[in-house]
Amino acid sequence: MTETDPYSAPQTDVYANRLITEKLQGLDFKQLKKLYYRSCNVNAITFLVALGLMVLAIVLVLPNADYEPIMRYVFVGLAVFYSVAVVGLFKRTSWGRILGIIVCIISLIKIPLGTAVGVFGLFAFFGAPELFGPNRITHRELKSEFKLQKAQLKKG
Repeated sequence: MTETDPYSAPQTDVYANRLITEKLQGLDFKQLKKLYYRSCNVNAITFLVALGLMVLAIVLVLPNADYEPIMRYVFVGLAVFYSVAVVGLFKRTSWGRILGIIVCIISLIKIPLGTAVGVFGLFAFFGAPELFGPNRITHRELKSEFKLQKAQLKKG
């Protein structure tokens, strides 16, 4: 509260109270922005792989599909692989990154949309290994730090 307006909301200095992780301290705004956007790309790739898994599941459920019985086993194998990859990518594990790279390489075959998604994903996975593993930088940390630094740049 201020002396002039007793009904105003209390004011705090957000910038003085923030906690910066050790991994983010050495990054300037440009590097932080690149890392934040790559984290967003990983989230988008995870969503697209999950969407592909749903389409694959629908294809498996269709009763009168005109493909060889061996293809059903291939589709089931791909569905299991994609579901494990989605779990690993969602949790941002180190093995999830490896499976994500493999999924992106597989999707390069599917021209034109799969190729774009594959290149997009490979760029994100190879460009930001610090987003995966036990000592990873979380998306939440990146987002809050990015927004704070962006607000500071607008002010100053």
